[in-house]
Amino acid sequence: MPQADNPLYEQIKNAIDRRIEAAEWPANFQVPSEIKLAEEFGASQLTVRRALRELQTEGVLIRIQGRGTFVVGPRMQCAVFNLPDMSEEIAMNGGAHSSRVIALCALPPDSARRNMLQVGPGTPIFHSRLLHLEDGTPIQLEDRFVNGEEAPDYLEQDFTKVTPQAYLIRETTVTYVDNTIRAIRADDEARQLLEIEASQPCLLLDRSTWRDGIPVTRSRFLYPGDRYRLRSSHEARINRIVSPTPNMKGR
Repeated sequence: MPQADNPLYEQIKNAIDRRIEAAEWPANFQVPSEIKLAEEFGASQLTVRRALRELQTEGVLIRIQGRGTFVVGPRMQCAVFNLPDMSEEIAMNGGAHSSRVIALCALPPDSARRNMLQVGPGTPIFHSRLLHLEDGTPIQLEDRFVNGEEAPDYLEQDFTKVTPQAYLIRETTVTYVDNTIRAIRADDEARQLLEIEASQPCLLLDRSTWRDGIPVTRSRFLYPGDRYRLRSSHEARINRIVSPTPNMKGR
């Protein structure tokens, strides 16, 4: 149940999320208008709009211009025990890794994206967006939000030479990791960067890390569905889900 001291937009967001998880709002369900939701929750349209936008950012909802907002589908959680460094993974498969830095900045105090990390209002949050390529083909779009107190030199790094993951493994301590994997439809900007068609499904790995209860990172890795796959192996009643691995263009 939503907590009374939670912001109203967050209560609305949680209520919608529960409806989707319970399949009350199934995949492709058209979400009621902002006006109707505002009436239902006793909130302003601006508050409802913020809740919907955050759910769109998280890949739960998708807005189609001229048609409305629709449910992408329920989220399915599973364990991902290891996420190899992208450059090392590509090298192991005989490819050449390169990356483009799309964004690298500190989020302003009023940025809605600060909600990606549950830290105090005075805590700096850094954001990086990188496009990883294998032999010139885009295979991963990485968005990473970093607690600046845990990695104060993050913005000074050249992420065309070292990956954020390699830097963070060296510079930070993590005691807990949470992963969520789901299929989503990429937005227009992501499709252009990944060079995929609007109908191309994508795999989203959403990973959060903590150090003794303190948020360290929130990372979102988007993979074109035809270039990545999930592999599962089973051994002596232990179910092990291995992290996404490149299809490597047919290899």
